[in-house]
Amino acid sequence: MSTAPPQLTPPGLRPLPTLVALLPLIVILEAALLRSGTDLSAAQILAHIQIGDAMHFFGLAPEVVLHGTGVAVVAILLVWHALTGDRWTIGLRGPLQLWFEGIIATAPLLAMAAFLGTLQGAPLAANAVTPVSGFDAILLAIGAGLSEELLFRMVGIGALHWLLVDVLKWRATIGTPVAILASTVAFTMYHDPSQLPAAGTVFIAAAGLYLGVVYVLRGFAVVVIAHAAYDAVVLWGSVTN
Repeated sequence: MSTAPPQLTPPGLRPLPTLVALLPLIVILEAALLRSGTDLSAAQILAHIQIGDAMHFFGLAPEVVLHGTGVAVVAILLVWHALTGDRWTIGLRGPLQLWFEGIIATAPLLAMAAFLGTLQGAPLAANAVTPVSGFDAILLAIGAGLSEELLFRMVGIGALHWLLVDVLKWRATIGTPVAILASTVAFTMYHDPSQLPAAGTVFIAAAGLYLGVVYVLRGFAVVVIAHAAYDAVVLWGSVTN
């Protein structure tokens, strides 16, 4: 009698491939922060500031606070991997697949922004200063992708899913959509709709919902790459236009 082949967990839902895929972005951002400190435009991203404030609240050193986003992402993924009990070995196929998926996942964001007419002025990065160069735009995009997806998808959806499904014992088919919708509302409010045109608010809400679904299905690395790639296009355009 034949047996069904084992179902492999997608690399985006495993911590070690996720960490390896995101490591180049983390290294680039943290090296720039190490060189420029709080003067770096990426250091002004609201989510990055909020992550640093949380670390400051727990009495961590200013050096750790400055690099809060990278430290948090690496620490969470390493602890998660340790808890799985899996081996500490990995090939390049998984991380490369995550980059491919992330770039592909950028296309719907660009299409939505183009359809709504917000492509020229609706980065997903909130509270970011205007980049002064193309490289600065890329750093802003990387910082926003890492910090905002950490805050709203990994922590936001993860915490709500744990509360609703694991603690309150809701069915996952109900708890997961509720967690996605709640994170979408929080993501939209974080961008301060009162300062956005109606089309911009619609885009941010649609993007938050889309990224929430992609996060649940394909994992953290994919949404970080998609978010960063989208912002890189928009912010680069703000420098060159």
